[in-house]
Amino acid sequence: MPNSDLEPKDLDHYRRNNIGQALLDVAKDFQRSALKSFSAKGHRQLQAAHQAVLSSLNLEGTRLTELAARASMTKQAMGQLVDEVERLGYVERIPDPTDGRAKIVRFTRKGRLLIKTGTEIGENIQSRYASLIGEKKMAQLRELLEELHHRIKHPS
Repeated sequence: MPNSDLEPKDLDHYRRNNIGQALLDVAKDFQRSALKSFSAKGHRQLQAAHQAVLSSLNLEGTRLTELAARASMTKQAMGQLVDEVERLGYVERIPDPTDGRAKIVRFTRKGRLLIKTGTEIGENIQSRYASLIGEKKMAQLRELLEELHHRIKHPS
Protein backbone atom coordinates (compact mmCIF):
# COMPACT_ATOMS: atom_id res chain seq x y z
CA MET A 1 0.00 0.00 0.00
CA PRO A 2 1.48 3.37 -0.97
CA ASN A 3 2.42 5.84 1.72
CA SER A 4 -0.40 8.34 1.89
CA ASP A 5 1.54 10.81 4.02
CA LEU A 6 -1.55 11.12 6.22
CA GLU A 7 -0.53 12.41 9.60
CA PRO A 8 -2.52 12.48 12.83
CA LYS A 9 -2.89 16.27 12.57
CA ASP A 10 -4.48 15.85 9.10
CA LEU A 11 -7.02 13.36 10.39
CA ASP A 12 -7.76 15.54 13.39
CA HIS A 13 -8.27 18.57 11.14
CA TYR A 14 -10.63 16.58 8.91
CA ARG A 15 -12.70 15.37 11.84
CA ARG A 16 -12.95 18.84 13.43
CA ASN A 17 -13.87 20.62 10.20
CA ASN A 18 -16.13 18.11 8.46
CA ILE A 19 -19.72 19.31 8.94
CA GLY A 20 -20.95 16.27 7.02
CA GLN A 21 -20.19 13.99 9.94
CA ALA A 22 -21.91 16.31 12.42
CA LEU A 23 -24.98 16.52 10.15
CA LEU A 24 -25.08 12.73 9.83
CA ASP A 25 -24.72 12.23 13.57
CA VAL A 26 -27.55 14.66 14.34
CA ALA A 27 -29.75 13.06 11.65
CA LYS A 28 -29.08 9.60 13.12
CA ASP A 29 -29.93 10.84 16.61
CA PHE A 30 -33.16 12.40 15.29
CA GLN A 31 -34.08 9.17 13.52
CA ARG A 32 -33.26 6.95 16.53
CA SER A 33 -35.24 9.23 18.84
CA ALA A 34 -38.19 9.30 16.46
CA LEU A 35 -38.27 5.50 16.02
CA LYS A 36 -38.05 5.02 19.79
CA SER A 37 -40.99 7.40 20.28
CA PHE A 38 -43.03 5.76 17.51
CA SER A 39 -42.38 2.38 19.11
CA ALA A 40 -43.52 3.70 22.50
CA LYS A 41 -46.75 4.82 20.82
CA GLY A 42 -47.41 1.36 19.37
CA HIS A 43 -45.71 1.61 15.98
CA ARG A 44 -43.13 -1.07 16.80
CA GLN A 45 -42.53 -2.37 13.28
CA LEU A 46 -41.73 1.00 11.76
CA GLN A 47 -38.18 1.12 10.41
CA ALA A 48 -35.87 3.93 9.36
CA ALA A 49 -36.06 2.85 5.70
CA HIS A 50 -39.84 3.41 5.70
CA GLN A 51 -39.17 7.15 5.96
CA ALA A 52 -38.37 7.17 2.22
CA VAL A 53 -42.02 6.32 1.53
CA LEU A 54 -43.71 8.27 4.30
CA SER A 55 -41.80 11.53 3.81
CA SER A 56 -42.20 11.51 0.02
CA LEU A 57 -45.92 10.84 -0.16
CA ASN A 58 -48.39 13.62 -0.98
CA LEU A 59 -51.60 13.77 1.04
CA GLU A 60 -53.70 12.97 -2.05
CA GLY A 61 -51.35 10.15 -3.08
CA THR A 62 -48.33 9.76 -5.32
CA ARG A 63 -47.31 7.41 -8.12
CA LEU A 64 -44.60 4.91 -7.29
CA THR A 65 -42.28 6.32 -9.97
CA GLU A 66 -42.54 9.79 -8.40
CA LEU A 67 -41.89 8.39 -4.90
CA ALA A 68 -38.77 6.67 -6.21
CA ALA A 69 -37.54 9.85 -7.90
CA ARG A 70 -38.13 11.96 -4.77
CA ALA A 71 -36.20 9.49 -2.63
CA SER A 72 -33.45 9.00 -5.27
CA MET A 73 -34.16 5.27 -5.39
CA THR A 74 -34.96 2.75 -8.10
CA LYS A 75 -38.61 1.99 -8.75
CA GLN A 76 -37.98 -1.60 -7.65
CA ALA A 77 -36.44 -0.60 -4.32
CA MET A 78 -39.27 1.86 -3.63
CA GLY A 79 -41.77 -0.83 -4.58
CA GLN A 80 -40.33 -3.13 -1.92
CA LEU A 81 -40.55 -0.39 0.71
CA VAL A 82 -44.13 0.44 -0.29
CA ASP A 83 -44.97 -3.29 0.05
CA GLU A 84 -43.61 -3.25 3.62
CA VAL A 85 -45.38 -0.03 4.60
CA GLU A 86 -48.59 -1.33 3.00
CA ARG A 87 -48.35 -4.57 5.03
CA LEU A 88 -48.08 -2.41 8.16
CA GLY A 89 -51.32 -0.68 7.14
CA TYR A 90 -49.96 2.85 6.67
CA VAL A 91 -50.48 3.12 2.91
CA GLU A 92 -52.59 1.55 0.21
CA ARG A 93 -52.43 1.31 -3.58
CA ILE A 94 -55.40 2.50 -5.59
CA PRO A 95 -55.92 2.80 -9.36
CA ASP A 96 -54.76 6.09 -10.86
CA PRO A 97 -57.92 7.76 -12.20
CA THR A 98 -55.90 9.38 -15.02
CA ASP A 99 -54.15 6.17 -16.15
CA GLY A 100 -55.76 2.75 -15.70
CA ARG A 101 -52.38 1.00 -15.85
CA ALA A 102 -50.82 3.02 -13.01
CA LYS A 103 -51.36 2.92 -9.26
CA ILE A 104 -51.38 5.71 -6.72
CA VAL A 105 -49.90 5.13 -3.26
CA ARG A 106 -51.77 7.02 -0.56
CA PHE A 107 -52.02 7.13 3.20
CA THR A 108 -54.63 5.05 4.96
CA ARG A 109 -56.36 6.46 8.02
CA LYS A 110 -53.71 4.70 10.13
CA GLY A 111 -51.00 6.32 8.01
CA ARG A 112 -52.51 9.79 8.41
CA LEU A 113 -52.58 9.30 12.17
CA LEU A 114 -48.95 8.15 12.04
CA ILE A 115 -47.91 11.35 10.27
CA LYS A 116 -49.82 13.47 12.78
CA THR A 117 -48.05 11.60 15.58
CA GLY A 118 -44.75 12.08 13.75
CA THR A 119 -45.28 15.83 13.71
CA GLU A 120 -45.61 15.81 17.50
CA ILE A 121 -42.59 13.53 17.87
CA GLY A 122 -40.49 15.79 15.64
CA GLU A 123 -41.48 18.85 17.64
CA ASN A 124 -40.50 17.09 20.87
CA ILE A 125 -37.09 16.13 19.48
CA GLN A 126 -36.49 19.67 18.27
CA SER A 127 -37.51 21.01 21.68
CA ARG A 128 -34.93 18.70 23.25
CA TYR A 129 -32.29 20.05 20.87
CA ALA A 130 -33.34 23.62 21.71
CA SER A 131 -32.87 22.83 25.40
CA LEU A 132 -29.31 21.78 24.58
CA ILE A 133 -28.27 24.81 22.49
CA GLY A 134 -30.93 27.41 23.29
CA GLU A 135 -34.02 28.59 21.43
CA LYS A 136 -32.19 31.34 19.54
CA LYS A 137 -29.46 29.05 18.22
CA MET A 138 -32.06 26.41 17.34
CA ALA A 139 -34.00 28.96 15.30
CA GLN A 140 -30.78 30.03 13.57
CA LEU A 141 -29.84 26.42 12.86
CA ARG A 142 -33.26 25.70 11.38
CA GLU A 143 -33.09 28.83 9.22
CA LEU A 144 -29.56 28.06 7.97
CA LEU A 145 -30.36 24.43 7.21
CA GLU A 146 -33.52 25.42 5.33
CA GLU A 147 -31.54 27.96 3.30
CA LEU A 148 -28.78 25.47 2.51
CA HIS A 149 -31.34 22.80 1.59
CA HIS A 150 -33.18 25.21 -0.71
CA ARG A 151 -29.96 26.35 -2.43
CA ILE A 152 -28.86 22.76 -2.97
CA LYS A 153 -32.25 21.80 -4.42
CA HIS A 154 -32.66 24.98 -6.45
CA PRO A 155 -29.25 26.29 -7.54
CA SER A 156 -29.41 29.66 -9.24
